[in-house]
Formats: sequence, structure tokens, C-alpha cells
Amino acid sequence: MVDLIAKTPLADLLPAAAGGLTLTEAAPAAITSIMPFRGKDAACSTALKKAHNVELPAAGHVAGTDSARVVWTGRGQFFLIGDKPASTAVGKIAALTDQTHSWAVMRLEGDDAAAVLERLTPVDLRAGSFFQGQTARTELAHMMSVISKTAKGFEIMVMRSFARTAAHHVLEAMHSVTAQRQIN
Repeated sequence: MVDLIAKTPLADLLPAAAGGLTLTEAAPAAITSIMPFRGKDAACSTALKKAHNVELPAAGHVAGTDSARVVWTGRGQFFLIGDKPASTAVGKIAALTDQTHSWAVMRLEGDDAAAVLERLTPVDLRAGSFFQGQTARTELAHMMSVISKTAKGFEIMVMRSFARTAAHHVLEAMHSVTAQRQIN
């Protein structure tokens, strides 16, 4: 009988570094899609606050901490990352879907992190335009992604099936930015 070994999407590819940049895989314990039923946004936010001490964020934002945070992922859609929904109250006022094994999550950190991503996405991620706690659902090298600003850089989420391709593009951009900085 074959013994299967569970692996994260980027287990044998990351971590990686170039210059002062690092790309690591973040493997949250759970990712749950939350879509509040019509007219239930406030009630859903209250239920999340009671169960996880985090509320639904405004469009384009992230709320919470690493242990439990809610990321806006589109109109009327959010991801609860870190904790599984602890309360059945949330499930009564919102559609919940386990997304844990559907997404790959990477963290790009370093002073030139925005310069790296500027090569791959049309969103203006410069320090004066995209602030900690903001998030954007956008393309990353023609793949759908969710990019959030963190204290040290960016968190990048892509569908699991695109994980290796996304990591490849980010790594190439890291090496390109590093080489360009060495020339200048």
C-alpha cells in the first residue's frame, strides 16, 4: 500500500530569497469563504466579532490579526483566515465554504517588495498608495489573486492550481529587481 504524504502547495519550492527580499509560504490552518445573506452584513459582522473578535472589513480592507483575520475578496464576499468558524451563528446568516485546500498563500517581504509586484500586477502598490490593511483582488501575471499589504510586505493568495506558476513569476521578478538594483 502507498503511504500518501500531505504537502502544502509550495512545500518543495519555498522559502526563497534574492537580495533583501524573501518569499515564504504561509499555510493558514483554515480559509473559509463567508458570503452574508442579503441584508445580514451587520448581523454577520456582530457574530464574527463575538466568535473571533474580528468584524467584516470595508471593501478593499483586511481586519483582525494573524490568528484570525477577515479579508475582503469581492462584493459581498470575505475570507476568514486562520480560524475555522467557531460559531454556528455565522452559518445561519451567511453562506460558508471551506477554501483551505483551494488557495496557496505566500508572503513577499523586503524593502523592494512593491517593486517586485509592480512587474506583475496593474495595482499601484507603492507605499504612498497602498497601505497596511488594504487588499485588492487583482491579477498577478494574468492569474486571479488577492494581494494584501502587511507590516513587512505583502501577502499573496492564488488558487492552489496556480501556486507554482505564481511563485515562479514572483521569484523571477525578485531576481530581476535585485539585479537592477545592483547595476544602479
